[in-house]
Amino acid sequence: LHSITAWSCSRGLILAQNKSKGKKNENESILEMIDILELNQAVITVDAMNTQKKIANKIIEKKSDYVMPLKNNHKKFRNEIESYFHKVVREKSIKIDEFQEVNCERSRIDQRYYSKLPISDWLLESQGWTGIKSLIQVHRIREDKGKKSEEKVFYISSLDVPCEDFAKYIRGHWEVENKAHWVLDVVFKEDDSTIYLGDGVENMAIIRRLGLNLARLHPAKNSMKSKLKSAGWSDEMRSELIFGVCD
Repeated sequence: LHSITAWSCSRGLILAQNKSKGKKNENESILEMIDILELNQAVITVDAMNTQKKIANKIIEKKSDYVMPLKNNHKKFRNEIESYFHKVVREKSIKIDEFQEVNCERSRIDQRYYSKLPISDWLLESQGWTGIKSLIQVHRIREDKGKKSEEKVFYISSLDVPCEDFAKYIRGHWEVENKAHWVLDVVFKEDDSTIYLGDGVENMAIIRRLGLNLARLHPAKNSMKSKLKSAGWSDEMRSELIFGVCD
């Protein structure tokens, strides 16, 4: 089952899931999901392949904002933004808002340098992007066991907020991988499922995500796996997961 997941960073919960007929149809699935969700002043992030004008338009229609990465699917616009950053640095014509993060984990060091500029008429490719206000550059440097790698990723956004806030939104985009997809695979064993007939695949996917949300809402501090095991052994714990904890 190829599906699209809407994840809430602030609540740590899956808000919605929509089935998609492969990656080529993700755009339409996302548009449907945005229509379903009751959005207001939300900040929406997407993967690069879903950075599309029609999705940006839909987000603005729903009185919300977007932060979208530009990669090879918008190569001309991406290169234009990179040239614009070089131009501003060279000419020192505009003050660049900057923010830096450094994360150390065992033998790996990740450094991220965020830079933000307001949108400019100099960028011809920016035309047609509803509500676009900011350009963000993320320069990432990783050192792992003596090996060094670098990459630059560019984002567009309808927000005009400090660079530090953009760092939070960009970093938060990957929460769904660690807090939802990884848990579904490792704890719920979704990838090992042998159910494949009829609507069974989609129905079980919905049940797993409901189970994940219910377990995460339970106030116990132990792990997701421990909560689910306890629910299997204890009628009381199972009732608390399903119906909530009463004070």
